[in-house]
Amino acid sequence: MSEPTPEASAGPQESTAQDLSAAEASKSLLQQMEELLATVTANLAGLGADLQASSTRVTGTADDERDPGAHR
Repeated sequence: MSEPTPEASAGPQESTAQDLSAAEASKSLLQQMEELLATVTANLAGLGADLQASSTRVTGTADDERDPGAHR
């Protein structure tokens, strides 16, 4: 005959407490991921704005500087 496993011997109150702890841990992880996503989104928006600002400053001579042998 098999012996009862620790999970089987746990009372209903203990398993409910474990379920709540797991739910709290998952919620905490979800909150952390949402905050991380918001930070990354803000950083990407800032980089996009920087890129657009730098592209508006580029003049027509930038092509000549990148490939000086193109007009020879």
